[in-house]
Amino acid sequence: MTRKGKIARLPDSIREQLNQRLQDGHDAKSLIEWLSPMPEVQAVLQKHFESQPINAVNLTEWRQGGFREWQQQQLALQVVQNLDDENALGQKALAGPLTAKLARWVAVHLAATAQSLIAHEEDSETRWLRLRELCAHVSRLRRGDLFSERLSIDREWLALEKLNSDHAREKEFWKWTEHPDIREKLFPEKEPGISPETLEKIERELRLM
Repeated sequence: MTRKGKIARLPDSIREQLNQRLQDGHDAKSLIEWLSPMPEVQAVLQKHFESQPINAVNLTEWRQGGFREWQQQQLALQVVQNLDDENALGQKALAGPLTAKLARWVAVHLAATAQSLIAHEEDSETRWLRLRELCAHVSRLRRGDLFSERLSIDREWLALEKLNSDHAREKEFWKWTEHPDIREKLFPEKEPGISPETLEKIERELRLM
């Protein structure tokens, strides 16, 4: 859904700065005083809102909408950055392609959440239901692992086929070079005796003596 409020129509760079300030805990009054004098803000308000100023209600609406979306995006970006950092992940076993690392990250957090849920559940019937739900999630993750392993095997098989094909082509090439007519073209026999260039060089050397 495209947002059409006053703040949503501001340039990206200003919205980014505003989100950073909201994240840092700036209050509505200071934010309005910071935004209002900007020429870019004034231009947007004049064009779309009959020059009505940004107020506290506009900021509250943005805080509950666009700002929350921005926070979610920042969190997602941080997760991706952490997945690329072995030290942040804490285990080298979580290294690999992004999708594989993300799947492992989900599996680790699922395991931690499962342990917490089961440990704090006192009712045995509810605990059993929780386990069944978790088994369904684990089963889906396992299917993803198996599919990934199948893709890996397929890639290795294709690489082996290519290697065998390259080896076969090279073998055929050297066999082709053994044909007499081809060898004659590739390795023409030189005329016996001294070449004209060598003879001319010897004559020059003799004249200098």
